[in-house]
Amino acid sequence: MESSSATLPVEALPHPPGRLPIIGDVASVDRHRPTQHELKLAQGGLGPIFQRKLLGTQLIIVAGGRLAAQCNDESAWGRVLLGPLAKLRPMAPHGMFTASSKDPLWGQARRILTPGFAQAAMRTYHDAMATVADDLVAEWTSAGSGPVAAHSAMTRATLEVIARAGFGRNLGLFDSSGEDSDSHRFVRALGRTLQWASESTNDVPILGHIREALRASTVRRDIAALQQYVDELIAGRKVENNGEPTNLLDLMLTAVDPETGSRLPNSNVRDQTLTFLIAGHETTAALLEVALYYLAQNPGHQERVRAEMPAQATHLDYDAVTRMRFTRQFLNECLRLCPPAPGYFRIARTAQNLGGYEIPAGRAVFVLALAAQRDPEVWGPDAGTFDPDRFDTAALRAFPDRFFQPWGTGPRSCIGRAFALHEATLLLGRLVHAFDLRSSSDLPLALQERGTLRPEPFELIARGRSAAAVPER
Repeated sequence: MESSSATLPVEALPHPPGRLPIIGDVASVDRHRPTQHELKLAQGGLGPIFQRKLLGTQLIIVAGGRLAAQCNDESAWGRVLLGPLAKLRPMAPHGMFTASSKDPLWGQARRILTPGFAQAAMRTYHDAMATVADDLVAEWTSAGSGPVAAHSAMTRATLEVIARAGFGRNLGLFDSSGEDSDSHRFVRALGRTLQWASESTNDVPILGHIREALRASTVRRDIAALQQYVDELIAGRKVENNGEPTNLLDLMLTAVDPETGSRLPNSNVRDQTLTFLIAGHETTAALLEVALYYLAQNPGHQERVRAEMPAQATHLDYDAVTRMRFTRQFLNECLRLCPPAPGYFRIARTAQNLGGYEIPAGRAVFVLALAAQRDPEVWGPDAGTFDPDRFDTAALRAFPDRFFQPWGTGPRSCIGRAFALHEATLLLGRLVHAFDLRSSSDLPLALQERGTLRPEPFELIARGRSAAAVPER
């Protein structure tokens, strides 16, 4: 919608209480849980659109479902790279999620990789995903009735899925090689880098610059280590593969862009591989941890997942996974309440009237999906309650204006959503078939932020249901 004389300027937007001269809303900054704090501000009275200002820099936050949907109109709004993703650009300058939309390598990579996420390709990845499920079940079985660490298990499982299915490489994260292996060091460096990207983006002025300077050398070393690890992974795949492409890495190394007739340069293969390792594991691990938490809280949900599984559940084939309808609803509800990507930035192509405020052309806003997906105006009065049945086809008719964008929006939305949902459904199904899951404490779900929204590490009690639940090795 174009702006009109009835609109107010952006300076008139509501803001948190306690604004100070010059430094602004420093009291409203939470560098550890920024988007969760913004959710509280929205629900605490600031409403569907508000501002936050630090040293003259204004951040416009869109928290209402209807206004967030308005920002997804591609004719009026575009994608802009700001926040933690912008911090990660030096690690993968032309990656799928870090490149500018005007970057020709982004379009080239998207065209080359799109067939790699079609149904035919997904079928070829299924068996590799299943081997990770086997390893995960075996590890939890060997733990007996003791607690299992959900964070560590889901980190390793999702990294192994993208590596085995996407790159034809077993990282050995379920082997007994210990914490000193190259793969484990990669995991630790990646975690530190993601934490830095999130906290440095949301730090307070001056103090944040000091912290940034103190961590600069460590960040550079970690990024160099991540890039070297991926370079070695790619080099190994080049030696092994002499035939037709069988996975995503093969596509990047051998496929020709149908529009330009060119292959991806080696540097961009590294950027895309590193991007997929990050996005392909971090967001799916976050989703799985949220799902495990809610399953452990409700044995009835576990029974409904089990009821969808075939008799030989240790050998789930591709089609069996696609038929697990309630499990997909369950995962969607996890994504609604706890989206791994809690928000994204949009930029006005022309002056826009957003909730009665004039957003000038070229001004960016932050769409807080974490709040918009909990908005009672579009999801009903129980929007804050966990209820997988709200995603039943009939039930969805009650929410015609619902906002649900956990994968982003527009041409830059997540290319790997089908991969992630298939992986998550398969792993959850196998775990629930093999184990009765219970929480090891009564603590509520606590979420940490490191570029994604992900549960704080927690433990589960996973009691084996039968000897038949463990696949033959």
